[in-house]
Amino acid sequence: MDAENIHQVFDWLWTSGQLSERDIASLTDLGIDAVINLAPPTSSNALSGEAEFVTRQGITYIHIPVAWEQPELHRLTQFFSTLKALEKRNVWVHCAKNMRVSVFIYLYRRLCRLESEEESVHPMQELWVPNQTWQTFIRNALSMHSSPTLKFLHQPESS
Repeated sequence: MDAENIHQVFDWLWTSGQLSERDIASLTDLGIDAVINLAPPTSSNALSGEAEFVTRQGITYIHIPVAWEQPELHRLTQFFSTLKALEKRNVWVHCAKNMRVSVFIYLYRRLCRLESEEESVHPMQELWVPNQTWQTFIRNALSMHSSPTLKFLHQPESS
């Protein structure tokens, strides 16, 4: 694979930086059913025509653009709902470098799967220490943990 920072989080969930056209062509061999892209189309390494490349493979493509300098909690909630909708399917989530994805996966593991801090930090801790913007985003998201809108998203089942 050409993508950088590839991590298999669960037997059904992979994350990475930007996929190449060649990467996308190999996703069906890996059994991937859906690709979620968290990078805005203006990312410096965005793949023009990515949605078409993915859907041409018979794979569901979902784009949830998350601004690097201003991540929004409603995008996180949209991401959680999307993963819930894709339950029991193999999913590949990417962004430009797998940094914003790693934060979203960390929060998914903490807030939806109710995993411990120690379990949840993979793959984020291997990739980066979130900057101030992303630390604030994480704090704000974690403070939502008792929100009734998140109750239906809890997925305590094992990977």
